[in-house]
Amino acid sequence: MKIKTENILTGILVVCALIVTILFLQKEFSSKDTELNISIIDNWKELIPEDEETNGNYSKVYLIEFFDYECPYCSVLDATLDTIKSKYIDKIKIIRYHFPLNIHPLAYRTAIAAECAGSQEVFDIYHKELMANQYKLNSINFTEIARLIGIKDIEKFQKCVNEEETADAISQNVKLAKKFNVSGTPTLIINNKMISGAINTEEIEKIINEFL
Repeated sequence: MKIKTENILTGILVVCALIVTILFLQKEFSSKDTELNISIIDNWKELIPEDEETNGNYSKVYLIEFFDYECPYCSVLDATLDTIKSKYIDKIKIIRYHFPLNIHPLAYRTAIAAECAGSQEVFDIYHKELMANQYKLNSINFTEIARLIGIKDIEKFQKCVNEEETADAISQNVKLAKKFNVSGTPTLIINNKMISGAINTEEIEKIINEFL
């Protein structure tokens, strides 16, 4: 009983710490006193997937994010982008690239699992689950999350996690990040404008509206 009580108390403390962290980061994101770190990149269209060109389904504004699953700021930005997407709907497109940092030991294997979910067309749902459980990635069961969100071929998912091709996909994301001089997460590219670090909803919408 004592061990069980201690586990419950530990869980409560972890959740409280997470809430405090998120509230702090949201405050940081909403600060208007912070000057944005913006750089202009001319070759940003190289970040648009080839199928966009094939389908001819271009968007006026692309929001391209380099993220890490252990990055608290990424979790906050993720929610911000979802809110913006619901407002602008078909006027913008969000593209996400993995950039697991070396300082985050769980980020790489988490990115692998997300990539495997993406191979079965459920990346967005799986991604949200991972972000929602960011504080317990060390104990998370990726297969159970796959079952939870309804991935049909669990055996294929489990095989994918160990395939070299999946690791290569993450490596390609990292190479792309380095090509564009991405050094940390989150990094957000809105068309030709690259913003490193914290950025709030108002600032993102201001840049979006410049291109509409």
